[in-house]
Amino acid sequence: MFSDEVYRLIERDTSLRLPQAVDLYERAISLNVMSKAYGLPGLRIGWLACKDREMLVRFERYKHYLSICNSAPSEVLARIALKARERILQKNRQIVRRNIAELDAFFAEFPDLFDWKVPDGGCVGFIRYKGEEGVEEFTRRLVKEAGVLFLPASIYRSELSEVPVDCMRVGYGRSHVPQGIVAMRNWIKGNRQ
Repeated sequence: MFSDEVYRLIERDTSLRLPQAVDLYERAISLNVMSKAYGLPGLRIGWLACKDREMLVRFERYKHYLSICNSAPSEVLARIALKARERILQKNRQIVRRNIAELDAFFAEFPDLFDWKVPDGGCVGFIRYKGEEGVEEFTRRLVKEAGVLFLPASIYRSELSEVPVDCMRVGYGRSHVPQGIVAMRNWIKGNRQ
């Protein structure tokens, strides 16, 4: 079993935190990175946790086949961040909680346009758009006219299963989300008159 746990540790409520898969199952593989919960995407540092030593050796060999080593400055910065992990994660959880409150208030203003349910973990949400023009046209105009980017469901096509065609994705793990909400609110109100 493979478990992508890159948003683990920034749950809106720590009581919702799931255990790592590697702690539950001896053959599980848990993936984590510095880019999501720690907010350090430029470092390009990540790791796998697995109790199967033979599997770890195979992963290590494959990694060495693809690249000899990571960037030394990235490794140093990742170690510094991991030493300060509680402060970094606490700050990022505060940003997520604040942005969720802002998004809750915004979506409550426009119940005719959006269905929004706060995700339990991470800092990405999927929103159903109910406007007449459809999500593709809404997101196209929103980025062009207001400078606010939402990714429509068409970006997330899958060969494995159906993807709702009336949804869009919002990321709310960065500190500038409230400014985007203000721009979107003003744009929507300006287009309703």
